[in-house]
Amino acid sequence: MHFKQLIKNVLPATVFHILRDAPSRLKGLFVRPPMGRGPIPPLHLMFDGPRDFELFLRMGEETLGFYKKTVGMTPGDSVLDIGCGIGRRTVPLLGFLKEDALYVGMEIDRRGVDWLCRNITPNNPRFVFIHQDIYNKFYNPHGALVASKLVLPFPDASFDLVALWSVFTHMYPKDIAHYLAEISRVLKPGGKVVASYYLYNDEILRRLNSDGQSYFAFELPDCRTSNPNNPEDAIAVKDAWLSDIYRNKGLQPLPIMYGGWSGHTQPADLAMTNLQDIVIAAKT
Repeated sequence: MHFKQLIKNVLPATVFHILRDAPSRLKGLFVRPPMGRGPIPPLHLMFDGPRDFELFLRMGEETLGFYKKTVGMTPGDSVLDIGCGIGRRTVPLLGFLKEDALYVGMEIDRRGVDWLCRNITPNNPRFVFIHQDIYNKFYNPHGALVASKLVLPFPDASFDLVALWSVFTHMYPKDIAHYLAEISRVLKPGGKVVASYYLYNDEILRRLNSDGQSYFAFELPDCRTSNPNNPEDAIAVKDAWLSDIYRNKGLQPLPIMYGGWSGHTQPADLAMTNLQDIVIAAKT
C-alpha cells in the first residue's frame, strides 16, 4: 500500500487535508499563477486534482476537447456541473459557451465556490456557482445535507448536459442511484450525462490482484473501497450494476470508457481525463 493511502486510512480526514495542503501553501508563497491565461486559482486551492498550474490548464483543455468531440457539447448548451471543484474544467468553457448559454457549477467544498464566484461570475454572469453542503465523511464531514435526499434545485428538463467528474467515485451505490434519478429529471429529452467512476468486474479484480495491488481491497455492500476508515475517500461499484441503474432511470449508456487506473489503455488525447472510467448516457 502506498504511504499516502496508508496515512489516509489512519488519520482523521480533517487532519489529513491540513497536512496535504501545507506544502502547496508554502510553495504558493514563491510561485504565482501564469498571467494572461484566464483565471487560475492558487496552488493550495487546487483540492480537486494536481496542484500544478500547467496541469490545471492542460486538464481543462483536454476535457473541453472531450466535451466537443465525444460528448457533443455545443456553444449554446445549458450545462450542470455537479462537483465543479475549483473550476479546472470550467475555465476553458469561458471562451466556448456563448452568451445565451448557461453553466451552473455545484460544489460541496465552500472554498471552491467562493473562489469561483469572486473570479469568474463578475465578468461571466452566465456562469453560476452554488454551494451544496452535502455530508461526506472524507470531503465534507460537517455537511448538513444527506446525499440520498438531494433534490436538484431546477425544473424538469432544464439542461442539455450534466457532468460529474470524480463525484460518484466518493459515493455509496444507493446515493449514486438517487443522483442519477434526479439527473434524469433535470435533463432535456436527448440530453446527456457524462460521469467518471471506479468500476470493477471479475476481470478487473483479477488484474488488480495479479499486479499485487491492494486498491479497493475492502468489500462493502454492493461496492468496494480502498479506505475502511473513510470509505468515501474512494469507492468502486460493479459495472453491470451501474448499467442496470442507468437504464432504470431512463438513461441509455454508451459503451464504458474504462480508465487507466485499472490498467486499460486510454486515448492519447485523454491521458488525464480518462484515468477513471467514463460513462456517457443520453436521456431516452
